[in-house]
Amino acid sequence: MIPVQYRALAAGLGLLLAMTLAGAAGWFTNGSRHDAEIAELQRAHAETMRSQSELALTTLQADAARITTAATEFAAIQSNLAPRMSALTKELRNAPKLPAGCVPDPVRVRNLDAAIEAANKSIPR
Repeated sequence: MIPVQYRALAAGLGLLLAMTLAGAAGWFTNGSRHDAEIAELQRAHAETMRSQSELALTTLQADAARITTAATEFAAIQSNLAPRMSALTKELRNAPKLPAGCVPDPVRVRNLDAAIEAANKSIPR
């Protein structure tokens, strides 16, 4: 049999142990709940980042396709325009000198008009 003064001590220690176990169980349960919340937030964040990455990739692919199309159009324009500009430059160099009054002659005006028309046609609309 346990003496009376030790029974109260044993009861107090038992109560303290029970409260410690209850607190530890509550702490563990609360920690598990927060771990689940954190995992859900991380999953939602990863999903958001994935969808934003897919959107950025789609936009990048569309932009790359537009750049490729524009480069192809530019190459076609360049290949058509370069010989014409070369011929016009040659004609302008071989045109007669300007008269003393600095008035362009009809040949020079015609060549300048042709150069302007070729440049205007090469501009994509």
